[in-house]
Amino acid sequence: MRFSLAGAVLAVLLLVAPRPANAGRVKVAIVPGTAVNLEITRVDALSQDLADALRTELEVDTIAGLEVRRRLPDAGLPADCVVNQACIADVARRLQAQQLLFVVMIDTGTSGAIQVDTTWVDSVNHTSAARPAIQVPSTGDARSRFAAAATQLLPDAEVRAKPTGLGRVSAPIGRHFELASYLTAGGTAVGLGLGIGFGVRARSRYNECESRAPAGQCSSSERDSIRKSALIADLGWAVAIGGMIATGILYATSSEAPHFVVEPTPSGVAVTAVGRF
Repeated sequence: MRFSLAGAVLAVLLLVAPRPANAGRVKVAIVPGTAVNLEITRVDALSQDLADALRTELEVDTIAGLEVRRRLPDAGLPADCVVNQACIADVARRLQAQQLLFVVMIDTGTSGAIQVDTTWVDSVNHTSAARPAIQVPSTGDARSRFAAAATQLLPDAEVRAKPTGLGRVSAPIGRHFELASYLTAGGTAVGLGLGIGFGVRARSRYNECESRAPAGQCSSSERDSIRKSALIADLGWAVAIGGMIATGILYATSSEAPHFVVEPTPSGVAVTAVGRF
């Protein structure tokens, strides 16, 4: 009985467990290469800005910056890594990415302007292509310039849908079971099993004692066993009743009326209140 109840609860948890939102997305790694007149910290920051812009504009997952540098060899990558299939395979394995963007960053010396050259590599299909250079007038313009070039850098990636306004009115949701209600229902089942099983056991041993001659002739150990079984049965019934009440409350309060949902805009999230104060 214990095995079947545990298996049922585990099956319920597996059924209601949410799937990862990024399942099936291509993972793109920003791999720093040659940097001219730029410090490592600035290269990592620009790489992270590029990764964030790609993830915002496209349906992809990205890895960049310090996390990439931590996983790459301490001695760095060879100069010909972008055309070396063995090196590409090793980098893709270390970063657990299907696609790589090798970046070359050059400080042009004109008021902090930076030129970013990228080479796209598909480590699965063994294909590569040079992408158009990106001109970044200043560090503050990096994110917007990278976002504007996202579809050129990864033309095969799906464009992420953008919200059209500040929010929307959600659809009503009827009463439904959620993870918490499944857990309380599982607790109810466990409590019922304990209450019934140990209750029958206590009653059976009590009747056995009563049937002896003279009536009620039981040893002290038998009486203790009957009391323990009855106590466990009572606890099981208490758990079952509590779980039943909790499940009913969770189910009764699980519905949601239509309500206004605030959504992000390209410049952030804004809520405007109109009225007289």
